[in-house]
Amino acid sequence: MDRLRYTPPRPLTNEIFRAYDIRGIVDEQLSVAMLYHIGLAVGTQVRRNGEDSIAVGADGRLSSPNLSQALMAGLADTGCRVLHLGAVPTPVLYFGVKTLGTQSGVMLTGSHNPSNYNGCKIVIGGQTLANEAIMALHDLIQAQDYERGMGDIEEHAIKQAYQDRICSDIKLARPLKVVLDAGNGIAGDIAPKLFKQLGCDVIPLFCEVDGNFPNHHPDPGKPANLVDLKRAVKEHGADIGLAFDGDGDRVGVITENQEMIFPDKLLMLFAEDVISRNPHAEIIYDV
Repeated sequence: MDRLRYTPPRPLTNEIFRAYDIRGIVDEQLSVAMLYHIGLAVGTQVRRNGEDSIAVGADGRLSSPNLSQALMAGLADTGCRVLHLGAVPTPVLYFGVKTLGTQSGVMLTGSHNPSNYNGCKIVIGGQTLANEAIMALHDLIQAQDYERGMGDIEEHAIKQAYQDRICSDIKLARPLKVVLDAGNGIAGDIAPKLFKQLGCDVIPLFCEVDGNFPNHHPDPGKPANLVDLKRAVKEHGADIGLAFDGDGDRVGVITENQEMIFPDKLLMLFAEDVISRNPHAEIIYDV
């Protein structure tokens, strides 16, 4: 892609290369050309890991379509076969990595950050990149030490397969009335369909995907962003309210009594469920 020729500044800033992802302000720190070089660096790592395919998904931010095209072009120019999943929540990207015959993936997402941010969550060889592995991408871009090849981009629709897999694992003890607040993030495209498929009575709240996030910021970790959900749970007499972040990998929970269940207590509930079925399971948690 000659139109994306770009020489990174020397020394290349490491500001966007974080501990667990790549993240920055669109255009100011993350340009289309920069995403092309990130694609080249990630594709190079994939090829040098003995692989030749990688899945790519993107959230619903306004910048995501253009940035994801540049990212995939860079990946393809290293000789990778790019499995394009389209606009999907992050868990769907991870599902694709596990089910499409690849071991690597990139999710283009700004997660719970403001609307002018975007970034990349990266898996190579079944391992999530972090710390030194993230900085290794910085070093590849700095040196422009890339593999080259003629890859291609394939479209893969896997959202229904993702829903079907979840529904095959879950049987509700009783019907539930559920309020779903997607905060206009990408989870709004799939969560209402999934919960209806599970047999729930679904009340959608801000489930229209809009990268401007016009109603409230999609960060369920902050109580201020759950005010509308609490009100809707009370108004509809719902059994539970669920709020998602911008890329659908964080959840906030409101009980039928309009109380917030904080993440540490959620982990206890999840752990109790896992251990009831796998008594000797090890539970890893982050404080």
